Amino acid sequence: MNVGAPRFELPGKWGRINLRSEASIQRSIRRVLDEVTRRRDDLVEPRAELRRRFQKAAELAKEGGATDFYVAFQLVPTIPLPAWVAVFTPEIDSTDFASLGLGELTQFLDRGMSGWGDAEAQVRSTTAGPDDEIHAVRHSWRRVADVVEGDVEQRFEFVEADYWLAARDPNRIALLTFSTALADYEEEMLALFDAIVSTLRWP
Repeated sequence: MNVGAPRFELPGKWGRINLRSEASIQRSIRRVLDEVTRRRDDLVEPRAELRRRFQKAAELAKEGGATDFYVAFQLVPTIPLPAWVAVFTPEIDSTDFASLGLGELTQFLDRGMSGWGDAEAQVRSTTAGPDDEIHAVRHSWRRVADVVEGDVEQRFEFVEADYWLAARDPNRIALLTFSTALADYEEEMLALFDAIVSTLRWP
């Protein structure tokens, strides 16, 4: 089953990286950096560093099966927002899957998440009307990663959140994976991710 990607609204300024091919990734990164840095001569080094980071993140997302990848820059002009989101729309060829209703899909996701982490870290929500009903289940966690910047290696803590989605007519599932380096603001960032998911539409 090949379905389109879910649609959602992203607050502030984000850039989309097209994961279709290596060439499209390069073009997207170049376009995003042009918009952010305005090709200023004094931003050559930061631009090169951002290109390396975006390239690595996009390649990892593509290798993991993502169909879309978005990078955040700022929430408002004076507030930077180091975050990104990858969209996964798995193709499922199964008559058994097609025969399920949204209720069964919902139970499948809820049961699958029930054994992951603290129940308080999970959010179940339904958005839109009966003709565009989407069920979302969130699982969030923290991870630590070593990031090399030039000759300096730093350790950063990240907050990540998976939102498994189920929708009907046709029955389908998808995954949105959010990540941010603002681990000190975990509660606020999860609230922001929840708000983004609440805008979901999946025609």
